[in-house]
Amino acid sequence: SSEYGNYPVIWVTWNDAVAYCSFRGKRLPSEAEWEKVARGAQGGLYPWGNDEPTTQTNFNYAAQDVAPVGSFAGDVSSYGIYDLAGNVREWVADWYQWDYYANAPQTNPMGPGVGVTKVLRGGSWNDIAIYVRSTSRKNFLPESFDSNLGFRCASSTFPPSK
Repeated sequence: SSEYGNYPVIWVTWNDAVAYCSFRGKRLPSEAEWEKVARGAQGGLYPWGNDEPTTQTNFNYAAQDVAPVGSFAGDVSSYGIYDLAGNVREWVADWYQWDYYANAPQTNPMGPGVGVTKVLRGGSWNDIAIYVRSTSRKNFLPESFDSNLGFRCASSTFPPSK
């Protein structure tokens, strides 16, 4: 195990994220799945509820860079998932369309079938407070990568395989 073994993977494109999740027998979460988990059972603006962030998460240069997973104990959803508000933005499966949710299905919307950019959810270590809201959406070209951009894998089975 390296000294960075508990850090999020960064500098990764959308295709890299898809390939890694597939290799692990998993997939990228849909945008709707990601938001459901981030907002928690109560549907808060942040994983911890509706209070504006102060020290709950790695944002606004709190740690000056990416931090190990779980370093900010306040950034955990009611489902027990860490680092959804801050640390790194996360690729999700969906294509981006700015007005998609105006007419999307109410249950499990899967995003538009085609597009130019892919959706990123969550805030990063260098974002200001408004961008760490669980409702914040970003979009980049799938070939994009950066020091504040990562991903997490999802599973359609429960319990998920290792």
